[in-house]
This record gives sequence, C-alpha cells and structure tokens, in this order.
Amino acid sequence: MAFGASSRLGISLFEDTHSTERVPGYSAEELEALITVIYRQVLGNAYVMESERLTVPESQFKRGEISVREFVRLVAKSELYRSRFFSNCPRYRAIELNFRHLLGRAPIDLEEMRSLY
Repeated sequence: MAFGASSRLGISLFEDTHSTERVPGYSAEELEALITVIYRQVLGNAYVMESERLTVPESQFKRGEISVREFVRLVAKSELYRSRFFSNCPRYRAIELNFRHLLGRAPIDLEEMRSLY
C-alpha cells in the first residue's frame, strides 16, 4: 500500500517490517536483543566487539533511565560511529550513511543532502 507523497520519504519501505520498541517488563534477554537491533541499525549491520560497546549508555538503558531514542542518539554520537562513518568517508557519503542509519532511508536527492551540509 503506497502512501502517496509519503512513500518518497521511505515509509513504504517499512510497511512489512516488524517494529521494535521497549515496553515495561522486558527481560534481560529481550533488552539485550533490543540493544543488538539498535547497534545493527545505527552501525549499518557492522559487528560490534565487546570492547567497542557503550557500556554506560547500555546499563542506563537496561535500568530504564534513558529511552530508546536517547540510546540511539548516544550510539550515533559515539566515537565508534564517528570513526567508522565520518573519519573514513567523504562528506556526502557520511550524510547519506546518516540518513540510512538514523532515518532508515536514503536521501531523496542531492539537494536534500546539500540542505543539511
């Protein structure tokens, strides 16, 4: 089902995907699975070694002190993300990867990327 102009924003790509959210009462295994999903989305399916994980934000997330949105923001602002996607990439490629990792879609066109730079 297309949503008209909103399908240009990437909504139609996620119609059939299962969304994941945090609900009160999650077990430790479910929270760990949710953290893995967040790392996979934000870091572009890259493997995260145990030493690279963000232990403080993870523990805050598991205790319910920060939301999913805040945890995603902390992962995206981490040195791990910067070193993988900003230091090694040209400017416009880094913007494109930000769109894909954080919004789940590619930029519509070059003009949209320029408006952010």
